[in-house]
Amino acid sequence: MEQRPASDRRHDLDALRAFAMLLGIALHVALSFAGGPWMVQDSRTSGVFHVLISAVHGFRMPLFFVLSGFFTAMLWRRRGLRALVKHRFKRVFLPLVLGTITLVPLMHGIGALAAASGMNKAAQGPMTIWKACAAGDHKEVADFIDAQKAKVNAADTALGMTPLSYAALFGHENVVELLLDRGTRVNQPNRDGGTALHSAAFLGRVKIVSRLLKAGADGTLKNERGESPLDATQADESITRFITQAMKITMEEEKLAKNREEVRTMLGGEPGEVKKRPLLGVWLFLTRFPLFSHLWFLWFLCWMVAGFVICAWIAKRLGWRSKPRRWVTSSLRYIWLVPLTLIPAWFMSGAVPNFGPETSSSLLPPLPLLIYYAVFFGFGAVYFDSEDQNGSLGRRWPVTLPLALLLVYPIGFAATNGGSKLHSFAILLQVIYVWMMSAGMMGLFRRFVAMERGWIRYLSDATYWMYLAHLPLVLAAQLWVRDWPLPSGVKFSFLCGGVFVVLLVSYEYLVRYTWIGALLNGRKVRRRDGTA
Repeated sequence: MEQRPASDRRHDLDALRAFAMLLGIALHVALSFAGGPWMVQDSRTSGVFHVLISAVHGFRMPLFFVLSGFFTAMLWRRRGLRALVKHRFKRVFLPLVLGTITLVPLMHGIGALAAASGMNKAAQGPMTIWKACAAGDHKEVADFIDAQKAKVNAADTALGMTPLSYAALFGHENVVELLLDRGTRVNQPNRDGGTALHSAAFLGRVKIVSRLLKAGADGTLKNERGESPLDATQADESITRFITQAMKITMEEEKLAKNREEVRTMLGGEPGEVKKRPLLGVWLFLTRFPLFSHLWFLWFLCWMVAGFVICAWIAKRLGWRSKPRRWVTSSLRYIWLVPLTLIPAWFMSGAVPNFGPETSSSLLPPLPLLIYYAVFFGFGAVYFDSEDQNGSLGRRWPVTLPLALLLVYPIGFAATNGGSKLHSFAILLQVIYVWMMSAGMMGLFRRFVAMERGWIRYLSDATYWMYLAHLPLVLAAQLWVRDWPLPSGVKFSFLCGGVFVVLLVSYEYLVRYTWIGALLNGRKVRRRDGTA
């Protein structure tokens, strides 16, 4: 039975926040079937998943920050700054710390197991062009090119590397020459955005670096971690040893250091640059190490709350009051929101074309990325203060959502993958898409979920735990079904359903009535009749 919404809750936005969390779980499940950068690569992939993932990624996290800003402002107005800080410390910061020392290492452990399993599987399988390039088998590579020319620029499913990158990494100059002569694109990115020049520079392949540069290799290109080929020459000993041992590459340390020095000079770096930068390792840890993994959004929320406290203190001194504001709730908002969002979006330059914003799980997030999400968080806070009692924001959702999904997204997706000439146009469409989808989804949920429903309220509580805990389970499940001879769509549906059930059961029996549940959602007491 429906109940009238209580005055201190927005059940529609509670439900929408839960929906965004569940979309995140489905998105991570889908990654193994998309053929993109992910720890588990399924044997059955489809480009359809890449399209669906981009459509969801293009708006999900910005929308989440809009909702977070809204509820943060609500808490401030109703309880004050002191209560806000205490609440967010308990509900956001402490779960972040606990998840980082428990769930994230577990996820990395399963991911490492999956990567090792994928490499063993690739090594034991039939000969491929990627294996032939790694082995330096000139004749075998030539035969593969003649028989399967389309794969000469393709990344393999195990490590996401191109044939040219394999040949460069393993130091087979003759194979590199053959691939370039047969039309291989010298700047073709691997799954992580790196190129063959990254691979060659990493292990100091001097002659190969020289040949790649002559063929037009771009030394300024960066991978998804923001590393250029020059940065690859600065990899520390532990990383180098791990990769060479995993791939069974024999290297002499003294020769490697000398060759990297020569490669640095070829790439425009200064000889001995590593020795002159003793704090480089600390800086790379702070800015590149994926410390928080999928919990990065909690760390960003900590930054947002800190900024909000400062702004709220200033607003109180200036006498800022809640009142209707058409420039926030009407279509006029696009006039200032789109240009404001374009500024940080312009500086988020990923190594691989990607529809939607970047993410960062490092301790020091990139400033443009932090500002980008702060725009959405700030809008959510201002929206709460605009007293939109009539639901003006998103009321045109029957038009907005179809227009965004069926027109703006397809054109924006095509422009994103259409080359550098369409870069500016692609960013504009991405920004328009995210604001249209955010407003449309808020309007949709206000229309259908404005009333309180017990099961939706329960799910809203559960999804916080479910999202925090889902990734290790998702990776293990993906590894389990990786080689099943079933269509990718069937496996995706099975994984989504199975993961959802396991996480929901774990919430009910292991979390909801325990200290973990009290930390995440407040204390819940089971009644004698079995209800909460």
